[in-house]
Amino acid sequence: YNVADLMAAKLSRLPPTTQKVLGQLACLGNAAESETLALVHEASDEATNAALWEAVRAGLVLRSGGTYAFLHDRIQEAAYTLIVEDERAMAHLRIGRLLAARTPPEHLEENIFDIVNQFDRGAALISTEREREQVATFNLMAGKRAKAATAYAAALRYFVGGRLLLEENGWEQCYQLTFDLELNRGECEYLTGELAAAEERLSQLSTRARTIVHAAAGTCVRINLYTTLDRSNRAVEVGLEYLRRVDARWPQHATAQDVQQEYDRLRQRLGSGSIEGLLDLPLMTDPDRRATMDVLTVLTSPALFTDLNLFRLVVGRMASLSLEYGNSDGSSLAYAWLGGVLGTHFGDYQAGFRFGKLGLDLVEKRGLDRFRARVYL
Repeated sequence: YNVADLMAAKLSRLPPTTQKVLGQLACLGNAAESETLALVHEASDEATNAALWEAVRAGLVLRSGGTYAFLHDRIQEAAYTLIVEDERAMAHLRIGRLLAARTPPEHLEENIFDIVNQFDRGAALISTEREREQVATFNLMAGKRAKAATAYAAALRYFVGGRLLLEENGWEQCYQLTFDLELNRGECEYLTGELAAAEERLSQLSTRARTIVHAAAGTCVRINLYTTLDRSNRAVEVGLEYLRRVDARWPQHATAQDVQQEYDRLRQRLGSGSIEGLLDLPLMTDPDRRATMDVLTVLTSPALFTDLNLFRLVVGRMASLSLEYGNSDGSSLAYAWLGGVLGTHFGDYQAGFRFGKLGLDLVEKRGLDRFRARVYL
């Protein structure tokens, strides 16, 4: 006999109710809170504790405070086999539904991994469009949390799982959810080294974007992808495609004259106001302008690598948008870069220093610090 067979034999001698609870505990993982286990067992805490007592006494499960845990992974594996193989997917789906129904909205995010991991193991049995969309939304939430924790491979699995739950007509029936899943999936493919898949997905996604905000989000990831691949010329092309979509007057090839005109307009917009006074501008709230600022921000690097006139034009436009529509995180970086352009290109080092200081102050005094590292650099 191998270890698994011995464990299974030992478990088979336990009372049927104990075996049932152990199977449910195995579905939840290596450990679970007694309250959660009682919910899944659909019995009181007292009845659930009583059912597990035989397993505790047999040295298979340890109870510590309000938590039950298997003493070894092999015991969990053996307990899982107590559930008939054909019934396991439904067992996970039932648990997912119970957890989702009993979790208050304000606690959903902190428990999302437990919920999604159950649903995903029973996803094949979900039959209604409404539930498929709900679980796809859960996968999106779990993927974003994993991505924020830099667990990109895990995040990618959640985004893929969520997308698979939506039929091909997801673009028509739930555009926003489908777009978010595809965008995040493409970004995680890029972050995990699946560069060809990311390029193809993000390229197709650019044709699906219905709004300026969505077009900008896809453009930012594509620019970062091509910059990472050392294809700065392609990154610039993608950025210009977006910019010409929102403003047909954007030049295809920036010239020194374009740069001079942009900075002349910037000086006119500033007028007699002080550079330091720009610290008190209101925040940029227009979603389309904020989206364009994001594109301009990520475009600065490939532009700097390929075309100084384009780089100077991008920096000037970021500053102009800030003066006209208010400050954003990108404004901090724009003013820092502007300081360099005014000094080295136009010879106005005094104004350059003041704008550089303004960028730092926006980070440190106004909390516009999404690009703090780049501003400090």
